[in-house]
Amino acid sequence: MSNIPNLIEKFIHEHVTEQEIKTLITQDGFMDSIKEAVPRIWKVITQSIDILSSVLSLTMVVLYTLFILLDYEEISKGWVQLLPRRMRPFTVKLVNDVEQGMNLYFRGQGLVALCVGVLFSIGFLIIDFPMAIGLGMFIGLLNMVPYLQLVGFIPTILLAVVKAADTGQSFWLILLSALIVFAVVQIIQDTILTPKIMGHVTGLNSAIILLSLSIWGSLLGILGMIIALPMTTLLITYYQKYVVKRR
Repeated sequence: MSNIPNLIEKFIHEHVTEQEIKTLITQDGFMDSIKEAVPRIWKVITQSIDILSSVLSLTMVVLYTLFILLDYEEISKGWVQLLPRRMRPFTVKLVNDVEQGMNLYFRGQGLVALCVGVLFSIGFLIIDFPMAIGLGMFIGLLNMVPYLQLVGFIPTILLAVVKAADTGQSFWLILLSALIVFAVVQIIQDTILTPKIMGHVTGLNSAIILLSLSIWGSLLGILGMIIALPMTTLLITYYQKYVVKRR
């Protein structure tokens, strides 16, 4: 029989007395400490479980994505076989139209983002703003999603603080000059770039473009603003093809 329990019992008898245990338990604040410690321990345990679950979920997503990419050609050719035969021609045409519309949209939006980035860089250089070219191109990159360049206000404010601290100029004057650059570029984008470039790519006029961005954005958020123009173009095309022509 193991002698470990006997050793533990001997150690307790030699070093810990019954009176000391009673004093410790009845000490003021002991139970309060226990009550405070238990929720914290439970919180740490639940957070650890959440982190492990998130890591596991991310791992599964990466694995599924990897397997899908490895078999992409077979999947892209074979998924249509899962549909009823009478629905296959229309579904294939619909998927191809959506893919073509998304490709055209991203090409047009990429050109708009590049132009916006160049304009911001020029504007920031004119007002002698810190990191003018880098900040301008970053805001242009954000413009891949319409109106996401508003996020660029955060680094702009921080850089305005840095410039004010470095040069001693008024922070509000520096920020005002940066806001003027934002306003001028936004006006050029909304009145010239987006209607001309995206209108040419999608065939929509500026009013329809702004309306579609507002509607899809309110419905689906950022995702809606990404798919707004190609889906609006597709809906108008199919409406004219299947509704107007039949009438």
